[in-house]
Amino acid sequence: MNTTLKSLLNLLLVAAVSAALLWGADTVTRSVIAGQESDRIKADFAPILAAETYTALPTAGHESVTAAYRAEDRDGTLLGYAVTATVKGYGGPLTVYVALSPDGERFLGLRVGSHQETEGYGARVTEEAFYRQFDSLAAPASVGGYTGLEDNSSASSSGSGTSAANWKDGTYRAEENSYNQGYRSFVELTVRDGKITAVNWDADKEGADVTKKQESQAGHYVMTEDGLLWHQQAAAMEQALMEAQDPAKLIFNQDTGKTDAYAGVSVDVSAFVSLSAQALEKAAGTGDGLMDSAGSAGTVDAVSGATVSSKAVVKAANSAYTFVQALLKENR
Repeated sequence: MNTTLKSLLNLLLVAAVSAALLWGADTVTRSVIAGQESDRIKADFAPILAAETYTALPTAGHESVTAAYRAEDRDGTLLGYAVTATVKGYGGPLTVYVALSPDGERFLGLRVGSHQETEGYGARVTEEAFYRQFDSLAAPASVGGYTGLEDNSSASSSGSGTSAANWKDGTYRAEENSYNQGYRSFVELTVRDGKITAVNWDADKEGADVTKKQESQAGHYVMTEDGLLWHQQAAAMEQALMEAQDPAKLIFNQDTGKTDAYAGVSVDVSAFVSLSAQALEKAAGTGDGLMDSAGSAGTVDAVSGATVSSKAVVKAANSAYTFVQALLKENR
């Protein structure tokens, strides 16, 4: 064998060995990365869904859902679905890890991951007292009548799901389940001849016999020195509902609860809209006020002083719920 041929064979041998080594290294690297990714997923969902394997699911086209997995035990039995959803919180992006049952009808649990919420306020959605409310909770979730399942445009309405033709004459009251920043909002509606003839939006003060409206009228509850007082803003919304005759026609931002559609109104009106809808459901005899356009919703209490953050978590949870429901419908 001449020297040139021998050198060529040696070069080919070296190239083959190098290629094999590179292939092996790439395979090992991919295996390590896959293992690290699997460990990360397990760590994210371990507190709420102790699965052995997580099989990735396509999430393209599903707003807010950034990752989703089919979660199975060692024997391949489906334990549920693990979904990561990212939504806008009060301070910035908020990531939520959500686990749902195999039929997608119940939350198995929920944890808040990365966020930019304010310590002592919005960041309290990461505390056990809040997230434990989602354990075995019927889906979708609702907080103060808000589900986040409505139109995601910046200004949208929330439907009452009732018809004026079905309203019975009488006075109907709907109130929040708990106090928020020391007050518990309520709405009282009077119906006569199938029309809303009187509206009262107010809030009971915790540990006192006065209401927020009474405090505002007496000058003891002052939000601003140069705008409408709280009772004046409440009156503006009461008049708006009297004119609209339907909470679904009241315009507000679903994410913040604020509105620029009514002169001088700067307060969060989401509770007013949802409670008005609940009161009208009672007038129609359709339920106890825990219904919305999506059907029966499991209710949770908002963190006091962190309504926006609480709503963001609920919206993320329900984004996961709608993703799983779409997946199951597609596979039927």
